[in-house]
Amino acid sequence: MHDGVNVTPSAPKVRQVLALLALRANSTVPLHQLVEELWEERPPSSAATTLQTYIYQLRKLPGLSLETTPGGYRLSVPQGCLDSMRFTELADLGRTAMEEGAVTEAADLLHRALAVWRGPALSDLTPGPIVGIDALRLAEQRYEVLEERIDADLLLGRHHRLISELTALAADNPTREGLHAKLMLSLYRAGRRPDALEVFQRIRRVLIRELGLEPCSELQWLHQQVLAGDRGLDLPAGRATVHAAPEVRPPVKLPADAPLIGRDTELARVGRMLCEPAAQGPKCVCVAGAPGVGTTSFTVALAHRLGEAFPDGRLYVSFGDPAAPRRVEDVLGELLEAVGHARSALPDGRAERAALLRAWTAGRRVLLVVDHVAAAHQVADLLPEDSGSAVLVAGYRRLCGGHFGAPVDLLPIGPEQAQELFLGALGRDRLLGEDSSRTLLDLFGGLPGPMAEAVGLLELRPHWSVRQLVDWMGRDRPAPTGQRPHPFHHVRRRCGGLDPRVGDALAKLAGEADDVLTVEEAARILGGNADLAEELLEELVEFFLLEVDLVRDGSSERFFQYRMPPLLRMALRTVPVGAPA
Repeated sequence: MHDGVNVTPSAPKVRQVLALLALRANSTVPLHQLVEELWEERPPSSAATTLQTYIYQLRKLPGLSLETTPGGYRLSVPQGCLDSMRFTELADLGRTAMEEGAVTEAADLLHRALAVWRGPALSDLTPGPIVGIDALRLAEQRYEVLEERIDADLLLGRHHRLISELTALAADNPTREGLHAKLMLSLYRAGRRPDALEVFQRIRRVLIRELGLEPCSELQWLHQQVLAGDRGLDLPAGRATVHAAPEVRPPVKLPADAPLIGRDTELARVGRMLCEPAAQGPKCVCVAGAPGVGTTSFTVALAHRLGEAFPDGRLYVSFGDPAAPRRVEDVLGELLEAVGHARSALPDGRAERAALLRAWTAGRRVLLVVDHVAAAHQVADLLPEDSGSAVLVAGYRRLCGGHFGAPVDLLPIGPEQAQELFLGALGRDRLLGEDSSRTLLDLFGGLPGPMAEAVGLLELRPHWSVRQLVDWMGRDRPAPTGQRPHPFHHVRRRCGGLDPRVGDALAKLAGEADDVLTVEEAARILGGNADLAEELLEELVEFFLLEVDLVRDGSSERFFQYRMPPLLRMALRTVPVGAPA
């Protein structure tokens, strides 16, 4: 409204743009979010021009202050001029009054906050994916304030007048346990114990039928107190236990922490990257390195250390074996179950599950650790909603651009740390007395994963010496069976996820190439031209399967020469590429 006249635009897409700008008032809305809201994943080629036309139409509206900012637009509005702002302001005042014990004032403020609502949020609009999530968020905030207002009314002894309202709310929300608990308490205080018990039986039947769940512990406790006629539920005691929401601990689902050797600098650096303020959207950092360098252990250890920075939850998921990665839908389902969604109630579609995850993360500071990632598209639908959250990726290859920040290469540990790892696991007497120990450490090249597997094998076979282990690793043999530790485990896992064309080429290079490999030598071995060979070599570098250096001796016409790490060469010569891990 402007001077009593409704100036809201009638064109649906212009209204969508206005709605998104208003929902994010006084902050920049990026261009890509506006495009996604209007056309989702299928924007026309003229999207940018069309969007500028919509912005131009909005700028003609009287009283609207719409600014162009780097990368987007910002709608500037005075504090409290939007219904959503007024609702939030009154709700916050009501909560503060409740915390201070001013229950009557709190009830009045919360009533006034709810009175701002004239119907469902944005009910006169067909929202896109972003505004749709915001509408869900607003609706959830309204229900939170509604339950808090009912709590205040119950403390004031208004249970008689609440019964009809709560009966309707419980019918509209048949699985919302908090509303049913309040209805039970109101009926009990009104002297209607049989009706209160029937409410419990009704929601129990619905929960079992629809979700396969029993009522929560709070509701079951209340049922027992009603059966017993517990006087603690009566007024004027004024402290019915259902008025206070049970403590909800933030979800933390991480593998066990493991000690790291020589990673303090990297932990501090990546921790700063995840915790520093972001201009827009969640922070996304990919940590990648050679097979067995320890990206999983590193990301999990860092997540355990960042509890204060991400107080609303820290969750771990994995895409599993790169040769047969899990579907994004299944990974999303695991995350949603971890935050409280019932598996049977989850939608089947990837987009719908991603929308649910964004809705849960909205307004929260959450860290997601995503392991065994081979491509950027696997992460796109896992991104949280807000800039206070972050995603920490353990990648099979270097990932950057798009939603990723600067990539982090996790390098092998140094010789002193590698020796410390072996000494700590095997003991000084067993390791230092053997001439082969230095050969073994050089072979592993500072990779903690293969070293840990070697230690496990030596512990499983205590009659072996280090020299016998080195000899055993160098023999041609089929891939081992069973779950025994094996120093080649990480190499086989990484190579199993390669495109067959790349895997076959890697096996040929391991069998025929010299220690230092030029582009021309690779082209000769692979039987192709130099340009194709160079592209393949660079792809293997992205997967950390080849090391790269400048050509300094004139042995090649190209800029770079390549080297295959000794452990990888030995693994590929003794076990075929793609052999099961």
